[in-house]
Amino acid sequence: MKEKADKWQMEIAELSYSFEKTVKGLPLEKLNHKPSPNRWSVAENLAHLITVNSSYFPTFDQILEGSYRESWLAKLPLIPQKTGELLLKAMKQPRKTKTFGTWKPNKSLYDERILEAFFDQQHELSNYIQQLESKLEKDVIIASPVSNWVVYPLFLAFEIIIAHEERHLKQIEQTLLA
Repeated sequence: MKEKADKWQMEIAELSYSFEKTVKGLPLEKLNHKPSPNRWSVAENLAHLITVNSSYFPTFDQILEGSYRESWLAKLPLIPQKTGELLLKAMKQPRKTKTFGTWKPNKSLYDERILEAFFDQQHELSNYIQQLESKLEKDVIIASPVSNWVVYPLFLAFEIIIAHEERHLKQIEQTLLA
């Protein structure tokens, strides 16, 4: 699993670089520009990624502390693996999907601090990958931060997070072209 953890950290670093190239130096008007009422601005996309990714951090902390307790659903054969695979597949689909209310951006106008907050969170995410490397081989099953009814392996959580970031990078690029 060390190879996977190294790969994920490299992907996070590459994504961070791509995000930086895409959004660094944008004026506030461009960061907050919504191409249409039902599409997010660049800043709203970043805020959403910060919210989603950091919603996993309490679970990661509990795993590291040894206090995380898997739900009974985690013990069902094949369910966590298949659920994670379905979520990952859905994340890689090009069609737009609705997000949970708790993961929606909580305001429409942001200042340049959103960029610093995003890159800080990327660094924190990479650190969690490194810290959790030894736990990846133990087949830890986690619940989604938004629903205890949705469970999947820890290693698939990182795959889902990365696919989610890739999806929003494309969305940001499209927003800037609009």
